[in-house]
Amino acid sequence: MLLDLRRLTHALSDCTIGHTIDYHETVPSTMPIAHDLARQPGTRSGTVVVAEAQTAGRGRQSRRWEAPPAQALLVSVLLQPPIYVPVEQLPMAVGVAAAAAIESSLPGLTGHVGLKWPNDLLVGAGMADAAKVGGILMEARFDGGHLAHVVAGIGINVHQRLPDLPAPQPGAPPPASLHHFLEQQGHGNAPPLDRTALLIALCRSLALHLSPAINGNELLTRWRQRLWTLGEHVCLYERDNVVWAGRAADVNADGQLVVVNDAGEARRFLAGDVSVRSA
Repeated sequence: MLLDLRRLTHALSDCTIGHTIDYHETVPSTMPIAHDLARQPGTRSGTVVVAEAQTAGRGRQSRRWEAPPAQALLVSVLLQPPIYVPVEQLPMAVGVAAAAAIESSLPGLTGHVGLKWPNDLLVGAGMADAAKVGGILMEARFDGGHLAHVVAGIGINVHQRLPDLPAPQPGAPPPASLHHFLEQQGHGNAPPLDRTALLIALCRSLALHLSPAINGNELLTRWRQRLWTLGEHVCLYERDNVVWAGRAADVNADGQLVVVNDAGEARRFLAGDVSVRSA
């Protein structure tokens, strides 16, 4: 079933995120469309670009993110100054907001939605049996050293069955959809998942977590609570080469992951530099 634009417009007309929906049936990727809109006079911060299908969607480190029509939630959110969350904490805010939106739309998943550093949405009981149902991609643009705008790309697998999902990556949680996970948990007779309701919940959750009401310390605390990576033994990869291995001990306010090796030495890593896989 396609997204219900009339319902979206009615539900989000007063929301700081989603008040304007730029809808497409099929696009290569929603990200460049959002960047183009940012350069057009009169485009409002909080505009959401959404597509039923992507043919060349992008994840981190040039990975592809594709989805069959009407099976996933594929959105890019345009944020323009003033942005009340520091740029380095925007991935935290978006990740926590997306996880909270999934739980509010599907109460049966409460306590079963987490995050893998830096940008994966997970479902399960914890990292040991986690499956990846979504991802986040943040892109900032600057003008003369000043932040011009940020685009937050969010992809959530909703209806896909196992044959529709990509092959698992070595050391990474296997891909899943919300439908597939619930089916595996014995909820095969649950009502069909509502992508429109999920998008409404996502926009409202983003509006909350990107508002001045959320301070940096509170946001960091919520992010830590969601990060299933913490406490796990991990390997840090750069271009498929291991650069460090150890226990994911903590994250700091800038979003850096602190990893302590077997000798007790700690190093900090930025999301843009490396990717994490299970050790």
